[in-house]
Amino acid sequence: MLFKNVLKTLGKKWLQLMAIGIIIILSSMIFTMMFYGVSGIEGPTEDYLDDYRQEDFSVDMLQVISPDEDLPSGISELAAEGIYTLRGIKEESPELFDELIDTRAAAIQDAFPGAELELRPTKTAEETIDGEHRKTLILKDADAINQTYVEEGRMPESDDEIGIARIYAEKNGLQLGDSLTVRGKVYTITGFVLFPDYTLLMFENMLNIDPGLQTTVLMTDPAYESFSAQETFRFAGAAEDSDSIDTAFDRENLPYVTQVLDTANNMRSGGIYLELSSSKTTALGLSIFIAAIAVIIVSIMIYNILQAERGQIGILKALGYSRRQIASPYLLSIMVMAFIMLAAGYVFGLFLAEPLRDLYLEFYLLPSVEISQQLIVFAIAIVVPFAFFTAVAGLIISKILSDGPLVLLHPPQNPSVNRLTRLVGKLLKNANAQTKFKYLQAVKSTGSFLIFFTGIMFSTILIIFALMMSGMVDRLTVDVYEQSDFQYQAFINPEEEPPELRDEDDIFLQYPYAQLEGEAVTLHGIETDNRLYHLFDASGRDLTSYLDDGAVITKSLSIKQNISTGDRIFVQLSQDEIELAVKAVADEYVSDTIYVDIEKLSLLLTDGERADLYTGIYAANEPDDEAYAAVISKQSMIDTAQSIDGFISLMTTIMIAGAAVISGSILFVLTSFTVEKNYYTISLLKVMGYSRREVNSMVLNSYFVYAVLSYLVSLPVAILSMDFMMTLFAEEYGVIIPLDFQPSYVIWSFLVIVIIFFVSTWISRRKITKVPLQEVLKTYQE
Repeated sequence: MLFKNVLKTLGKKWLQLMAIGIIIILSSMIFTMMFYGVSGIEGPTEDYLDDYRQEDFSVDMLQVISPDEDLPSGISELAAEGIYTLRGIKEESPELFDELIDTRAAAIQDAFPGAELELRPTKTAEETIDGEHRKTLILKDADAINQTYVEEGRMPESDDEIGIARIYAEKNGLQLGDSLTVRGKVYTITGFVLFPDYTLLMFENMLNIDPGLQTTVLMTDPAYESFSAQETFRFAGAAEDSDSIDTAFDRENLPYVTQVLDTANNMRSGGIYLELSSSKTTALGLSIFIAAIAVIIVSIMIYNILQAERGQIGILKALGYSRRQIASPYLLSIMVMAFIMLAAGYVFGLFLAEPLRDLYLEFYLLPSVEISQQLIVFAIAIVVPFAFFTAVAGLIISKILSDGPLVLLHPPQNPSVNRLTRLVGKLLKNANAQTKFKYLQAVKSTGSFLIFFTGIMFSTILIIFALMMSGMVDRLTVDVYEQSDFQYQAFINPEEEPPELRDEDDIFLQYPYAQLEGEAVTLHGIETDNRLYHLFDASGRDLTSYLDDGAVITKSLSIKQNISTGDRIFVQLSQDEIELAVKAVADEYVSDTIYVDIEKLSLLLTDGERADLYTGIYAANEPDDEAYAAVISKQSMIDTAQSIDGFISLMTTIMIAGAAVISGSILFVLTSFTVEKNYYTISLLKVMGYSRREVNSMVLNSYFVYAVLSYLVSLPVAILSMDFMMTLFAEEYGVIIPLDFQPSYVIWSFLVIVIIFFVSTWISRRKITKVPLQEVLKTYQE
């Protein structure tokens, strides 16, 4: 009989139970999904990176000789002939190149005595194929550090064979044995390969990653050496006995070293560590946060139910029913509901774990294994929160049932004053009685109000973050290209005579070997009166003419090195140091670039001998592909950048939907409780002649005001959090995440919160309408 009565009582609250169930399911689902999804990558990744000796640190260096370093005999003669890049020296004299590298390696070894070094050369090829901009990173098999891992197939053995990334093959419908054309040469795919130092395929610290258009490629040593493309060099370092390496170094002794970067702080190789650890931590924290909200709401619901049935419980105790007999139906019902919801969340999480794992493998070049269930995950996702739910419910039930029959038969005397009510009362001391009632009744329960306030704040932060992410891809690259009038960018072959320029072409000069404050930057020279490539600031103002009097830097360089308009910077070239005045900051995040007048840059690089030096052209019409080393379509670059836009849109949708579900469930449950607890008050207000709108205003609209206050408090928290994250990635990883806050986001996020509020409280408002006037008479009769 008691069970039937409890089930009947809970049945009347099916909407509240459903809303609470959604919160409980989310808690279990998020943890299970993230843990299994990440574990499907984490274990194999750790084994792979250990077995194939991922570098512990990377030594990035100038790709030109430095006037301050000890140069082998013969290098100076090459420099006098205009051959001063590492690539140029290697092509002109491999013996001198090896001697130079050995000299640098010995000096670095002296600075880091507890480390093993290995040269890591790479070549980057860019080309437009069928209107798509493709990037290929070509590597050789390493000897001791960053050894190649073959997922499937075999290593290339002849010069017309290559290994590629599996995800690239899947995206392009390629299989082992198929042919792949790179820079006009046909290769046979013999294996799917991974490289420990490229777990994330990043080009120039850019987050524009398209696994279908970018890939790593393994070639045989002869094929690599004969492949014509831009080549760069760095040292991979491994610490002896797994000791950590202090990456600080003396720049005077190592003038050619630009940075020594620990793998944990290197996005291309160590970003996966941050991703996996932060994903697990975030999942656990978010799961605990949501579970805590669910526990508190369930506790409030149990308390309200038992308080509403105090009289019946008192009668049962007077008739001789034991505390255990009375408590069992309530406790068992809560236990069954909690277990079913937690188990449902676990099942949903297990189902979604594989798509999540595959989503990681869309961007990270890692091995994976099939997802298998683990007892520890089941325990954390179900057993632990279930035990917590049971313990809290048991304590509340035990506390109320500890009162005697006579105490239970009397209406409860709930304290109506707490710190919140005192604070609100002081603020409203001059307000009328209706206003005081309206705003005091919402804060009578400190726990309920804190859950409400926290839920709104959490939702606001998620919504603001989602809005700030929108348009991120456009800010990274697309806006820069769309503001320019060129359609093609072509690079000349430095080893050949440049082709004849057309009247409609504009020239540019790139020098990627400069240094600013020890960091590598690119000097980019353009004509101040060019027609096809202009510089703009965030407001759309044309900055190109500013190059007549100084330099214009990109926004990414401004953020990383804290440089502003009006500052003076000192840029180190191969032989000289130049001083430049920063006249403006261009709204570009593509690279760390300093724009200068092309004629001035040409004179600087040739010691005043030539003013017409250039390395490429901007063109409105497609240049002859055979006349240039590379021709890249602007549209293909835009398409590549926008390829990640779908992922950003998915993340934005998930965050806004998650915010709506969590905050909506909390609002609905709490406002429902408010109506139930105020049945008598609502009925009395109706008897006193208040209209339906006035009753709604006094009982529920106060929550709207508090929701607005919570929203206003959340705004600066959200903005500061995003700013902190941008600064962290810029300083620690050298990666710019261009989140952007617009004043319109205040309006849009506020509208979302308002919609969530009124949709969530609609049923509660209908309940108020249905409260009969006779309710007050029933209470008096009792």
